[in-house]
Parts: sequence; C-alpha cells; structure tokens
Amino acid sequence: MRSDALANQRKIVEAATRLMAERGLEAELTDIAHEAGVGVGTVYRCVGNRDQVIETIVRDAVAQMAASLDEAESREDGAENLIALVERLHTVVGKYGWVHAALIGGREEIRKEMRAVDPLRRFQALYERARSSGELRDDIDSDVAAALILGSLAPWAAMTLQTRGDARAAAEAVLSPFLARATTANAGEAQS
Repeated sequence: MRSDALANQRKIVEAATRLMAERGLEAELTDIAHEAGVGVGTVYRCVGNRDQVIETIVRDAVAQMAASLDEAESREDGAENLIALVERLHTVVGKYGWVHAALIGGREEIRKEMRAVDPLRRFQALYERARSSGELRDDIDSDVAAALILGSLAPWAAMTLQTRGDARAAAEAVLSPFLARATTANAGEAQS
C-alpha cells in the first residue's frame, strides 16, 4: 500500500475508534469519513466496508492487549508489574471498550485471535509470579483473582472504576484487595 493510502487508513481507523467509543457500533461510515477528513470512497479503498473497519479496530485492540501482556511477562515479578499491566489494560478498554460487543457478536476469526492471546491464562501466570514475590495475598486462588481482576475490564465495570481518576487509579483500586499489605493492615485494624 502506498504511503498516502497508509496514512489515510490510519486516520480512518483512528476516527472510527473515536466515534465508536462515543456512539458504539452504530457509528455510520459517512460520519467516520467526515471525522477522518476523507471521502467515503477513500474509506472503502483504504479499509473497506463498515464491518472491515470494525474488524481492523478490533484487531488493533487485541494487538494492544497482547502487547501489554507481552510487556508484563518480560518484566520482573511483583505487584507493581500487575498494577502497571492492569493500568495499561484499562487504558486499552478506555479506548476500545465498545470492542467487547464486537468480540461477543463478531466474526469467528476475531474470536480465535483473542483466544490465541489467552489473557486469562497469561494473567494467572503473572499473578502467580507476583504472589511468589510475597507482595500478594496467598489465601486467594489465582484463577479467581485473575477472573475478578480481568472482569474489571468489562466496559461497564471499567467506566465505573475510571470515575476514580485515571487508568492508574482504577488499576490500584482493583488490585488493592489482593495485596499482602491489605491483609496486614486489616489484621491490625481488627486487633485495635
């Protein structure tokens, strides 16, 4: 693809991402073209029809989630690594929260790509690594912890959590019950 076509494709995908974050999957192709500053024909040439625009955005979201997990897996163990990961994932959800609807009802090949990223298994492993560092409570099953923490990324939960501030504040709020210091602090309060 030519460089101008690639630039247009990026503008279209960014515009579609913004509009769909505001309006959901109901955003029209004409509105996307207008937001990107191109004609509808350019959208069709550079990205394709509305379904292909959505598919491109969903793939971007899946790639960003995978990159966040890759980065976390390459870092040292510990609670801070998990907080940073959940922060990055909340940032992705803030940008692509509507994507969940597309994933649930979307094409099988996109669901396969998401399953290939395997966020639950990877997060469980990261949780276990952090727990072995002594920074996380050892009385909570890693499967349950991973499911609860990743559940905070559901758009309705993420929107509520992000009213506390930014993605970092949401990540800290989600992980605070799992931190070992939380049980120490709670034990001290119970004895008072």
